[in-house]
Amino acid sequence: MQFDDLRGKRVLITGASGGLGAGMAKAFAAQGAKVLLHYRSREAGAQRVLQQIQTAGGKGALFYADLRSEMALERLVSEAWRKWDGIDILVNNAGIVLKASMLDAGSVYWDDVLNINLRAPYLLSRAVVKRMIAAEIAGVIINNSSIHAKKSVENFSAYAASKAGLESLTEVMALEWAKHGIRVNAVAPGVVPVERTHVALKAAEGQWLPHLPLQRYGLVEEIANLTLFLSSDVSAWTTGQSYVADGGMTARMDMPKRPQPELPVLPDEIDEV
Repeated sequence: MQFDDLRGKRVLITGASGGLGAGMAKAFAAQGAKVLLHYRSREAGAQRVLQQIQTAGGKGALFYADLRSEMALERLVSEAWRKWDGIDILVNNAGIVLKASMLDAGSVYWDDVLNINLRAPYLLSRAVVKRMIAAEIAGVIINNSSIHAKKSVENFSAYAASKAGLESLTEVMALEWAKHGIRVNAVAPGVVPVERTHVALKAAEGQWLPHLPLQRYGLVEEIANLTLFLSSDVSAWTTGQSYVADGGMTARMDMPKRPQPELPVLPDEIDEV
């Protein structure tokens, strides 16, 4: 599908070194957008995505930042803004998943998940929108949520809370910034295999597929296409919404019970997904 109005748009995507972020970056670039790829620890992955974009004739650039730091977030926006003299679309994609029971995971784990998944999108969006308003840019923000914002399972307390908060934040952003012509929506993916989960999900098809009415996992390209649609003028009258793409899983209200995981790794060992 072609979205001609995305040609030349300047797009900042967090967590673009792999997974959904990389898929979104390549999808925007294929539409003729200029893509700013944020990464934290996976520089090699980010470099690979950038090379793929440039090889295909697209325009892109890399930006490093630890999203836990407010100063780093401000610097990221400033550098990205200078690169192409503005940002038209912000995709808050970066996030971390912590699988642990509430009794095992203390405040340090909770704080890290909330910092990356909820605090960073809040601060980054504010920094971008202030510049959008000053430059009179009618921009778009897409927040990457999850089906766990609506229906969760055991051992996902911090992740589910962060994504539920992100969807509420999406609504408030949309309401406050509509007067400036800025639209804000969220995408809530279901089970979508990415580089680091392909093998595990392939082995667990017997556990997952019975709960998916469409009887298959999602594709990165399908989430990217939904993001393109919500960023395009095709959806110009759409704001403050969260769009679930999960093969019908949450409609069935039937998610498999998860076994209790081992004690999680320390926050500084967790990478974005």
